[in-house]
Amino acid sequence: MTIPTQKQRLDEWKKIDAAGRHYHLQQWKEPKRSTISFAEFILPSLKSTKRIMDIGCGAGSVTSYLAAKYRHIDFIGLDYSDELVKIANELSAEQRLSNLLFGTDDWFNLKHYSGIDGVLSLQTLSWLPQFEEPLQQLFEKVSPEWIAISSLFYEGDISCKIEVEEHVKKKKCFYNVYSLSAISRFADDFGYKLENATPFIIDIDIPRPSDKDSMGTYTVQTAESCTAAPRRLQISGPLLMNWYFIMLRKKAVP
Repeated sequence: MTIPTQKQRLDEWKKIDAAGRHYHLQQWKEPKRSTISFAEFILPSLKSTKRIMDIGCGAGSVTSYLAAKYRHIDFIGLDYSDELVKIANELSAEQRLSNLLFGTDDWFNLKHYSGIDGVLSLQTLSWLPQFEEPLQQLFEKVSPEWIAISSLFYEGDISCKIEVEEHVKKKKCFYNVYSLSAISRFADDFGYKLENATPFIIDIDIPRPSDKDSMGTYTVQTAESCTAAPRRLQISGPLLMNWYFIMLRKKAVP
């Protein structure tokens, strides 16, 4: 299989600005609704799981939340940013969790890991230039029994490569939306199947940010109809956020 040659762009990961730091630290104060729902999503896979890797863990709030919730499982959180990993180690030390470690690694050039049963990735894959190379790194260098991802996906056979440019901040980042069909085909080539794809529907209202020049998630409700109850849609800047939780599982060897 030929993998696209586009390399990871590291500009947005090398230095965390004040807004990015606030975003990560805020999650330590109160778990996001998506974190709570994601924990429920992966629960059936945790019965036989002993060791989990969280790739793209940021400042470690989600990894720590899960490690405190499931103390019988060992967690290792990995991120490219030395700054975020330092914050993760500092804040998690206060919890004194013996089943939690943090370290640095590059998802596009992972070290080899053994004994990892499951891999988590929350809100990271769509912010990379592509999904193929990162997933191949997990399939070949970690080879877990399952991989659970929260990101932006579309249920049809259409993918969107989206690069957002915040002109005032002079900042660029990806907000790619990947076809679930494309993910399924790619995973199949490496012996994994797309077992589950569940849309995340948030159950609280998020107000629209006052700063229209910066990306920031808020919710709007669809109009009520005769056939369906209103639901909340998440929007960030000009984009609809098609959040899904997906589960990739290693296929049994015949």
